[in-house]
Amino acid sequence: MKRPEVILLCLYLFLSNISCGQNTTNQKQAESGDAIKFNGKSYILKKGIAIPQNQQNKTMDYKIIFHELRDPERNMVMAYLPIPNDWDIKEQSGNDGIVATGPNNIKIYGQSEFMFTYSQLPGFNEMILQQGGKVQPLKSIEQLVKEDFNSLFEKEGFRLARQYPLPKQKAYDENYEQFVFKPVPMQKTFDAMATEWEDNNGNIKLLVIRQFVTYTNEACYWGYRLNGLEALKSNFETAKNNYLYALANSKFNPQWLQTCYYEDMQTSARLKRIHEGRMAELRAEGQRIIARGNEHSAMVDRNHKKFMDTHLEREYVSNASSGKTYQVDAGSKVYWINSNGEYIPTDNVNFDPNLDPNLNGETWTKGTNNN
Repeated sequence: MKRPEVILLCLYLFLSNISCGQNTTNQKQAESGDAIKFNGKSYILKKGIAIPQNQQNKTMDYKIIFHELRDPERNMVMAYLPIPNDWDIKEQSGNDGIVATGPNNIKIYGQSEFMFTYSQLPGFNEMILQQGGKVQPLKSIEQLVKEDFNSLFEKEGFRLARQYPLPKQKAYDENYEQFVFKPVPMQKTFDAMATEWEDNNGNIKLLVIRQFVTYTNEACYWGYRLNGLEALKSNFETAKNNYLYALANSKFNPQWLQTCYYEDMQTSARLKRIHEGRMAELRAEGQRIIARGNEHSAMVDRNHKKFMDTHLEREYVSNASSGKTYQVDAGSKVYWINSNGEYIPTDNVNFDPNLDPNLNGETWTKGTNNN
């Protein structure tokens, strides 16, 4: 669901989070300006803004309001964002990636998402690359900060000042997962961390990293979402706290989630059919490779055997009475074989050991040359 309008406004929303509890009646009331309930709390919605009745703090210069976000593609409310009333959400983001601004040069950046796959199965990573996916072994958030983000921020003149976990954000992400359609049972884990970066001009950037990891029998699927905020040092703490609160307290419309659930279910069924076909092709190709290898190995063995037999002057004869085949020294016209596999080579075609009193204590059978 990568729609420009949705991505633009998803500065606080992540499609791995949810708080539910709204029904169809509540949806209609919300859009008409009546009361709406989220998680047992009542809110008043007016012109797309929900003002919590129990959150009026008159000592603050601003109020936390619930800003309505709509999904234009489905023409329905997608979610409500708890943000300060003096923050302004842009209708369109520019090349700088800023999607909202606040007083004293507060800048809120839009969401970025990165997804990767890594597998030990032969051919699986190649298949992902052919489909346009990215292949990379799993990295922890700490590794991402050290190996990926450090150099990026240093180029802009920022250095890492501190980093710390976000347990509320992690719990929020885990809560949303129960409402996401899953084509097969899977265990998805989450982690969330905040990093703060400072420059020499009194500017601080907040980068929130929210990682998700899923293992299946085929591969590890993992990725992370990034959201950022920039503010002057003098008002960074207030802006940061409001931002983190918005991330972990956005309210999704259950009807919108349900619609997405069924759409994902249909899409998953279609992709599953495509995926199963490709996996069958991979398995078939693997079997063909094995078969070709076995054929080549057998051919090499046969050629080697013929080579050795020729150079070592060996040949093979069969005992017609037992059906067994024996290896003998080459060069004789006739081979007589007993039940123990012993043989008598001779060039005398008239010789018969069964008529020889020195040899007729057992039965000798004339061998058949197999070469």
